[in-house]
Amino acid sequence: MRSISKRIAWLTLLLTFWSALAFAVHHHSSQDESATCQVCVAAHSASPTTAAPTPKPVFRCVVSFRPQPIAAKQHLIAFALYVRPPPVV
Repeated sequence: MRSISKRIAWLTLLLTFWSALAFAVHHHSSQDESATCQVCVAAHSASPTTAAPTPKPVFRCVVSFRPQPIAAKQHLIAFALYVRPPPVV
């Protein structure tokens, strides 16, 4: 299953590279040909538009969390559960 995913990923990468290369070397001998070319029309129609103004963020406190005080002995018990002892020689 893994080799199929790798092959699909490589194929996708190859197709992306090929289309970028084809677009970069694309040219016409006259202006009339470029007016009817679908690649040229698509390239020039994707002009950026004016961006809408971004709203200003409003920060509000939703939940106030105050943890209960914990004794030092409880910290040591939790710490002992997560520490691996040294290997036996």
